[in-house]
Amino acid sequence: MFLEKPSPKKKRKSLKDYFDFRNNQANQVGLILFLAFVISTSLVYLFEERFNEEKWRQNRMRRYEMLDDILDRNLFIDDTKKEVLHQLGYPSILNSSTTDQFNYYVGEGVRLSNDQPVMLTLIFENNRVTKVLLLPSTK
Repeated sequence: MFLEKPSPKKKRKSLKDYFDFRNNQANQVGLILFLAFVISTSLVYLFEERFNEEKWRQNRMRRYEMLDDILDRNLFIDDTKKEVLHQLGYPSILNSSTTDQFNYYVGEGVRLSNDQPVMLTLIFENNRVTKVLLLPSTK
């Protein structure tokens, strides 16, 4: 039986070695790309407008700034009509043919490909929101 000598552990690189251009160009590029990703996602998160009931009611022309947050987080899915009315107020456009759809004007900041303004549409089934959509405005 042969006894094998344990292999010596590799010495860890110091932090300054990752910034040494002569030795670790691939590590340096990877670190720069990672830092760029972290910084860019942080900036997007900081400057994206979050849904706020008070701002929604006060400034109808700037509601479009909160659309991404509403759609990304599915804020109103499974809410009742009463809860939606409490948070968003009464719909801008009330469709008399169906009471299972609330349409809210979101301002001029968002337009479809045919340059038509959009509205936030909440579709209800059994008194609960099942879909949140952006549809062409009828105004």
